[in-house]
Amino acid sequence: MKCYYVYNPKSGKGKIFKYLDYIINELNKIYDKVDVHESLSSNDIIECVKKASSKYDAIIFSGGDGTFNDVACGLATCSIRPILGYIPMGTGNDIARNLKISRNPKKALKIIRNQKYIYHDVGKINDQYFIYVAALGSGSSASFTTDHQTKKIFGKFAYVFEGVKEFFSPELINVKINYNDKVFEATTPLVLILNTKSIGGMLFNRYSKLNDGNFDILIVKNGLGKGRFNVIRVFLRGILGFKKRPAIQIKSKEFEMKLETELIWTCDGNEGPKGNIKVVNLHNHLRIFTP
Repeated sequence: MKCYYVYNPKSGKGKIFKYLDYIINELNKIYDKVDVHESLSSNDIIECVKKASSKYDAIIFSGGDGTFNDVACGLATCSIRPILGYIPMGTGNDIARNLKISRNPKKALKIIRNQKYIYHDVGKINDQYFIYVAALGSGSSASFTTDHQTKKIFGKFAYVFEGVKEFFSPELINVKINYNDKVFEATTPLVLILNTKSIGGMLFNRYSKLNDGNFDILIVKNGLGKGRFNVIRVFLRGILGFKKRPAIQIKSKEFEMKLETELIWTCDGNEGPKGNIKVVNLHNHLRIFTP
């Protein structure tokens, strides 16, 4: 069996280099052949995964949520999709929390060694893909607008700093959603399209069912301070476990959303499409090693 190992040297303050030799040695014990690739950029990951898809039995990768998104974006377009193995090395690692994959590299490798896997949904948003969250509005772009050097110094608190800046200059968004033969319109500070329980390293959507073929669409209600306090209440609800939250929740496997402005969406922490979107849930599209 052959394995393609991709790692992001910039994820998680570059901590991959502390474990790189160990990871490669362990993968060589699991697979007959291991080819290693150090990523040069987001596009580089996407393209190398596409090329590797038909040549390997497994694609193993180290990085954060953005790296996971890049791997998924590359593999989702392929007709042959090898099993994925994730060794989390990022700042937030929300997907690792969802999948209950340890952030300890030795324990993550043990999961790969056991060869047990699940099927995982993939979201398609216009011509791009995402695994766990697409977002628009208050604080949502912090993950891709935050400077890498700042993330290297402050870790996940860097996202908080950037998010606070966006939080205090909110822009209300007029949205129109066509879903399940229904139409919903709202003015909102924040829209979230979710297949996750965790966002930004915090338990946020604890009552969600993952990989059920549907997305949870959360439209935060407008209110005091252009809805800023409702954004806070939404996140506190996730952390503290309140049953009610100041947001409209819609479940759908396919929908369209129209905006009055061409704002930029965030997809798994990366920059996504602008303006109007069509979203489709590709049910059970990928296989991933899990406990």
